[in-house]
Amino acid sequence: MAGPRTPRALARLSGAIDKNPQRYRTRREPSGFGPLGEPSEWLSDSAKNAWRDIVPAMPWLNTTHRFIVEIAAVLTAKMETGELGVPGMQLLRVVLGKLGATPSDFEKVTWSPPSDEEPGSEYFR
Repeated sequence: MAGPRTPRALARLSGAIDKNPQRYRTRREPSGFGPLGEPSEWLSDSAKNAWRDIVPAMPWLNTTHRFIVEIAAVLTAKMETGELGVPGMQLLRVVLGKLGATPSDFEKVTWSPPSDEEPGSEYFR
């Protein structure tokens, strides 16, 4: 079985794309990620409140995470009202894990908080 494919951005950083450019020619990089924004109109009021609790707690989320955050918001709203049973709580735990919101899954998140320093400032002190 073949190993996992190296993302184009990582290949560029490591120099692999310069060594073997034809290997990475057809790989596409997603672009245009923006913030999650406001909750969808179709969400209930309690799910919208859950959305507003979830989004600030995970600042690495972007528009590609929108649908799974909606699922997490709906499940969280049901849990708050007592409508979510044990299987639903298990599903919520899995969804939060996919978002990097559990202690063990957070280690896999490659996000770092924005820095106040200008990029390259370490070279101009």
